[in-house]
Amino acid sequence: MNAEDQNKNILSNLGIDSLNEMQIAAQHAIIKEQNVLLLSPTGSGKTLAFLLPILQLLDEDITKVQCLIVVPSRDWPFRQSRYGKRWEQNSR
Repeated sequence: MNAEDQNKNILSNLGIDSLNEMQIAAQHAIIKEQNVLLLSPTGSGKTLAFLLPILQLLDEDITKVQCLIVVPSRDWPFRQSRYGKRWEQNSR
């Protein structure tokens, strides 16, 4: 499945019609740059903004660490993990 189809499938499974302006800008920046800092208000869709392009960049054949996400609190990684598991289940 190509990246565009994968994104459409994920968005559809999450009940999202389209990405917002920040998410589109973040996606382009993450694809182009090695290090990205994404600052946006709570509830603006940052999780989706950074996870969609990361999914495009990951190579299933590489077994080493390909991405490191640094988060500001203890609760936040658990929320991201729940999103990731939900998307993984929906992408199969």
